[in-house]
Amino acid sequence: MKEVKLPSGAALKISEAPFSDAKNLYQAVLDEMRAVNFGFDSDLTAVFKDLACIGFSSKKVDAALEPCMKRCLYNGLKIDTSTFEKSEARKDYVSVCVAVLKENIEPFMNGLYAEFQTFLKMMNTKNPK
Repeated sequence: MKEVKLPSGAALKISEAPFSDAKNLYQAVLDEMRAVNFGFDSDLTAVFKDLACIGFSSKKVDAALEPCMKRCLYNGLKIDTSTFEKSEARKDYVSVCVAVLKENIEPFMNGLYAEFQTFLKMMNTKNPK
């Protein structure tokens, strides 16, 4: 269980979700990320805005994130539908979502990045400049 200190001072304990829940979250995020234009000439501010808007407005990502969040503790209590009702707790909502999302999809992203690097090397060998 990983512990994260939130900006408010609250403690978040993140339990890794089962493979199927984490994979579902990973796939939901990738599906939504298709709409974001990444490129060498991309405006990073616009990319960040697009990622934030897509991520926090997506019902698909929200639904996939929910079972992962339920495995976590916010100030020692299981996260449920009432956790963020108080305005003090709402200040932590985005940080909690990002931390839980990162913890659960990072292993998939690391694997994807490694395979992407292998693919780029293979393409450079076939098409040298």
